[in-house]
Amino acid sequence: MRLSPMKNEATVFQSPEQRSLDACLRSLKARWQDYGAHGSFEHFVEFTLALDNLTEQLNSLKLPGLLRQCEGLENAALALFGNESSHPVGAQDATALERQIDTLLHTIEHALAPQPGADEEHRRHPSPLPHAGAEWAKPRAIWLIAEESHAWVPGLTEQLGFFGFRVLRFGWGEPTPNDASPLVALFIPQAGGYASPELQSIQQIRSEHPTSQLFCLSVPKSLETTVALMRAGADAAIQSEQETFTVLGRVLDLLQSREQDPYRVLVVEDSPTAVAMIQRSLSQHGIDSHPIGNPQLLLSAVEQYRPDLVLMDMYMPHCTGVEATRVLRQLTAYQSLPVVYLSSETDMGMQVEALRLGGDQFLTKPCNPVLLAAVVKTKIERYREMQRHSQHDSLTGLLNHSAAKSRLNLLVQSLQNTPEPLCVAMLDIDHFKSINDSYGHPVGDQVIRSLAWLLKGRLRASDIIGRYGGEEFLVVLRSACLDEAEAVLDCIRADFATLPHAHAGGTLRATFSAGIACFPAWTTGNDLTHAADEALLEAKRLGRNRIVRTRQQDALR
Repeated sequence: MRLSPMKNEATVFQSPEQRSLDACLRSLKARWQDYGAHGSFEHFVEFTLALDNLTEQLNSLKLPGLLRQCEGLENAALALFGNESSHPVGAQDATALERQIDTLLHTIEHALAPQPGADEEHRRHPSPLPHAGAEWAKPRAIWLIAEESHAWVPGLTEQLGFFGFRVLRFGWGEPTPNDASPLVALFIPQAGGYASPELQSIQQIRSEHPTSQLFCLSVPKSLETTVALMRAGADAAIQSEQETFTVLGRVLDLLQSREQDPYRVLVVEDSPTAVAMIQRSLSQHGIDSHPIGNPQLLLSAVEQYRPDLVLMDMYMPHCTGVEATRVLRQLTAYQSLPVVYLSSETDMGMQVEALRLGGDQFLTKPCNPVLLAAVVKTKIERYREMQRHSQHDSLTGLLNHSAAKSRLNLLVQSLQNTPEPLCVAMLDIDHFKSINDSYGHPVGDQVIRSLAWLLKGRLRASDIIGRYGGEEFLVVLRSACLDEAEAVLDCIRADFATLPHAHAGGTLRATFSAGIACFPAWTTGNDLTHAADEALLEAKRLGRNRIVRTRQQDALR
């Protein structure tokens, strides 16, 4: 089976991710067929690693219904893991596993196949931008499951519409389309809350639309209610006081695919056999690894390889793993770098002491390869998430000043010998000081946050968006010429000017100005931001609420 490219509106990944998913599915089928032919423990290990890899892929693509089904299959497989003496598994267990595999593959194929009428749907809701072939502002459907008379329906529909979403409302119990899945389904309960009929509706939409995210609003602070919603298939239970900020923020986060470098693991291990096993387990999950057999090379290795995690043997020549870790913790840059010990040491007191002296986890050899990969990925994800928070602005969730400049500089360096264009824009909210003075800083913060959300909602995942400072933003548009960049940003400018911002006395409206510069007319990140900033100042001088592009001849001075 080979999946067809997904074309319905629930598409949350691009073609490289589609290819990765296809590869995971092919690997799963091949590993299961190998196990059926040979029945060895080694082949079952390979099958479980392929299954774990598929689970991670579905999780990264934010396909919750498919993820739950895959996790169920993975749990069934791990229950049969055992050891060499327990394989091949019995005929009944093998038949049950094969039935689950076939069901999962069929569900994925059906959920991600092209939907009938998708082309007609696109014609009815074309992109509002003047460049028909552009990737920006593609229609994204959100279903609102609520009664029409509910007080939140008009405001929520208007807000989501401003941020580039097309909202379709359905009453509780009303039939929903089967031929296209939404990006998100939002549920607003009636006065009775989430009773049995509402839970059944959520469960039905989850089963029919496994690629969609399901958000339940106005959830009471009740463990029982939240557990019931999770069991029905909800992905988020949002309490009433969090509604507006949380819903918009979480929906927009779904559109931001975080392209990451491969995970990097430094393996400090003097046994070639152990290194081979570890590297095979990690490579099954696309994790890069670099082994060193001598702990004396540790400091130079971490400096050159820049790992996300260190797998550290406990007992090696020259020094112990604990001593090597203590040395690593003396360096500020590596104080939070995860270190996982691998050892045959079973003394609990020794393990606790090793953790107290700088380690993060202790795994006993021989280690289940699925457990090893799961521990490594979990530790790295948390480590990278911590680093991500240090690079993002707390108010808007955008890249902060230094991270945005760093991303721009790296991108410009990578394009030096290519013909790919690139545009950099500096945006600034007009008369922002008067907004703070007249309405207060909380309202000013909401204006900043609204522009950030609008940029995240309208621009592509491959673009760079950063809060440069205060009310100023940096935007980097890849593969865009000046005409395209101006058209895209001017459309956002016009929509932002009509966006209402609530305050105690009613609503206000704000505008922004922007300047644009293009690579390769300017060849460094600093030159691009300086030129865009000069164009921004010109936009301010010309009366604000406008986009000004740099003159090409300015680059030749």
